[in-house]
Amino acid sequence: LTPVGSFRADLWLGYSNIFEQDSTENHNLYLDLERLITAVTVRYGLHERLEVGGRATLQTDWGGFLDGFVEGFHNTLGLGNRHRPDYPHGSYGQTLRDETGRALVDIPRRDLALEDVRLFAKWRTHASADGRKTLSLRVVARIPTEDNLVGSERTDVGVMLLGRTQWRRWYLHGLAGGSTVRRSPELEDVLVSRQAFFSVGVEHPFRSGLSGIIQFTGSTQLLRSFNDHDVDGALTNMVLGVVGETGGGWRWEIGLQEDTPPRGPSLDFTVQLGLSRAF
Repeated sequence: LTPVGSFRADLWLGYSNIFEQDSTENHNLYLDLERLITAVTVRYGLHERLEVGGRATLQTDWGGFLDGFVEGFHNTLGLGNRHRPDYPHGSYGQTLRDETGRALVDIPRRDLALEDVRLFAKWRTHASADGRKTLSLRVVARIPTEDNLVGSERTDVGVMLLGRTQWRRWYLHGLAGGSTVRRSPELEDVLVSRQAFFSVGVEHPFRSGLSGIIQFTGSTQLLRSFNDHDVDGALTNMVLGVVGETGGGWRWEIGLQEDTPPRGPSLDFTVQLGLSRAF
């Protein structure tokens, strides 16, 4: 938690390569893009057991330049590329159409568009006397600022439980929670109304102020009615990263995320960078 009376500001960047294409009797989904997420977060220590904060997310979507690299990377690892080679490198599209060809979602390219604002509070419910074990409860409200083509999104609410424990020089981090998915009426046939998620991570310090982390994240399905695990299956990802802390209250992180196993609707490939400072 952020110390009482202190602020912490975070800047997080995530650059992803995304491809999903599937057709059914009722719908046709096409996602082919690269996305830069820029998240700015400010949190404040309100009490020794409570912090509050907010986050604004900016989103840039375009055709990108990583398609060839990702295809080669997947081929090297034997993961396959499914329909990706059928489309030119650098193509862009975010569309969902019904059986008549009517567009339910058709998102144009965007440059630093404000995607959503999130307000949150985190309460530390338990901490051992030696600080080796902690448990916290976090509540988040997501307020969307972008509409799909035919209807408005609505505010989502999420609740999660976070824990950390230490064993010798290893740290185990865990998270479990759930969120509403308040979609527009036009998307009720293809979007679920709620989602559960989890994360498990192992951290090992290399030296003071520098650690390596392996993390596995997952969630229940977001899309439905496609009868194709690559589109409406569970979302799972593996993250490898390094985190560090320097003098003056600075923290930083570098990570690489890959969908694991390769079958499923998770983002194909993401590089992430983070920087934060306490005041």
